[in-house]
Amino acid sequence: METLKTRLRAGTRDIVFRQAKRLARVVGVDEELRRLRDRVTELEHEVQETRRLHQRLAELTDVVTEVLVPAADREDDKIRAILAKYNRTSF
Repeated sequence: METLKTRLRAGTRDIVFRQAKRLARVVGVDEELRRLRDRVTELEHEVQETRRLHQRLAELTDVVTEVLVPAADREDDKIRAILAKYNRTSF
């Protein structure tokens, strides 16, 4: 009889131990999922910032092209107008 009780206790401990390990894995997965979601949000913000900087660089490239490309009818007023437009739309 004592052997049966000992086996049942050992079996119960084994079941509890396995369930505890399973629960720990689930908790770890939840934590990892939360960290991954936070990282995705952070990366989305970084992508938006990169897009904004690329847009600004493209606008600046357009301004430089307008100013530096030689043209026969280049006028100082035209250059000032282009730079003023860039200054208004740039941050």
